[in-house]
Amino acid sequence: MKYTIGIDYGTMSCRALVMNAETGAALGGAECGYTVYDTALPTGEKLPDRAALADPGEYLQALEKVVKSAVKDAGIDPKDVVGIALDTTSMSLVSCDSNGVPLCMTEKWAREPLAYIRMWKSYTATKEAEEIGRVAKENHMPFLAACGGNPSSEGGYPKLLETLRKNPALYDNIAVALDLSEWFAWILTGKMTRSINTMGMKNYCGDGKTLPPDAFFKLVDEKFADVNKKMQGEMLPWGSKAGELTAEMAEKLNLPAGIAVGSGMLDGHSPMMALGLKESGDAMMTIGTSGVLCVISDRHEVIDGICGQSFNGLIPGFYGYDFAQSGVGDMFGWFVENCVPGKYERMAQEKGVSVHQLLSEMSFPKPVGESGLVAVDWWNGSRSIVVDQTLTGVITGMKLSTRPEDVYRALVEAAAFGMRAMRDALEDKGVAVKHICVCGGIAAKNPLLLQCYADILGSELRLSTLPNSAAAGAAIAAASAAKVYDSLPDAMDALSSREFKLVRPDMQRHQQYEALYEKYKQLRKYFSENK
Repeated sequence: MKYTIGIDYGTMSCRALVMNAETGAALGGAECGYTVYDTALPTGEKLPDRAALADPGEYLQALEKVVKSAVKDAGIDPKDVVGIALDTTSMSLVSCDSNGVPLCMTEKWAREPLAYIRMWKSYTATKEAEEIGRVAKENHMPFLAACGGNPSSEGGYPKLLETLRKNPALYDNIAVALDLSEWFAWILTGKMTRSINTMGMKNYCGDGKTLPPDAFFKLVDEKFADVNKKMQGEMLPWGSKAGELTAEMAEKLNLPAGIAVGSGMLDGHSPMMALGLKESGDAMMTIGTSGVLCVISDRHEVIDGICGQSFNGLIPGFYGYDFAQSGVGDMFGWFVENCVPGKYERMAQEKGVSVHQLLSEMSFPKPVGESGLVAVDWWNGSRSIVVDQTLTGVITGMKLSTRPEDVYRALVEAAAFGMRAMRDALEDKGVAVKHICVCGGIAAKNPLLLQCYADILGSELRLSTLPNSAAAGAAIAAASAAKVYDSLPDAMDALSSREFKLVRPDMQRHQQYEALYEKYKQLRKYFSENK
């Protein structure tokens, strides 16, 4: 029997899944948390507002723990594992020396925030992203199409420009700048490779192979002309082999040396493999800490306001389109933690449900529009359509009779309206969205919330029953990398999930939501133009 291991690095924790590479059965798993540093470094240095950093040492410790624990939980012989692959948050930038050592792990840079892993939700490079976008527009750079016309502060180039401006000596010491998943592939194999997934969807490689020209970055800053030297490397698609597990890492993970290591991938995208999405028009919607809409198509169109689009950027052989929202679960969590009276917590405890579930049960049975509230989902800035991380949340229609459950529902509706706006941006350009599969912890835990999404979208949603579709997608990619199957589509045919819960829209409520959706778009337009 052959087994693979998929590792999913999320914002707050790492999860491992052991898969039977012949049947697709999930046999065991494990989870380990780690810290997001947003106020101070582990060494005590204070951080600027909107920073979000991670310690690579903690990530490596988590890797050892979850792999060993998952194999033990699965009850298999580690010698039968033939492949391993990882997905990670994006764009989590790791600045390394020429040996792949993150600079924050060296004595010289241990107290420098810019030397740590700068996570996807670290928005301190917003000014630099705007500068890159401005210069690119002035010079009509074609690569702007790959990021919807607006470079995001999450990407590698803005973060590197921020480093150059704030700490030129650190910038000069960066030999290689990697996405977190690419760094892990290097650590596991001893070989540096890139991922088309992250380079194409996050770093402007719309054709899946070409970086923006050096001459452009020289226009941004004379000293920035060498940045591509830090971003070079062979770009590999999903399911390809990045290399083989080194003896050193094999000993640490208690796995066989020489097994296949799959190329890097992003956690918001890898579930597509586990859900079997490999036909033009297939889409995946993730409702979690943030919101993601990924679509593959045989049609290429330039979509304004998209996070990223690239050939081979998702499922090989298709154009991949990626939209995202900066805050979804974070927004709901903020409200529950800061704006809900204690009596609601007591009511939830008495009923044996979470406060989120209580608010959903109290609000969603009410008629559409009864509260008079309309919100805009910018509590953590805007990543798509209106691309501006400096934008802030909006809620209108408050009155003395407004109750917490009304506000909670308005925030959920705002998130769903944001998702619909992203879907509509594709369809308005002729990119069909035929089937929508849904994953993410929030979607699985809150059926009333998911029904709201279906009603606002006016589309049937297929909810994945997988406990961790991201890790399962990584395990399928590992099976392809290990050549258990001839190709990634073959691996997906054999191992992807076929079990979904169907959520059908209430079309009467869908029609009722049309007026609120129009108000949402008006608010979004007004407040983005008059911030």
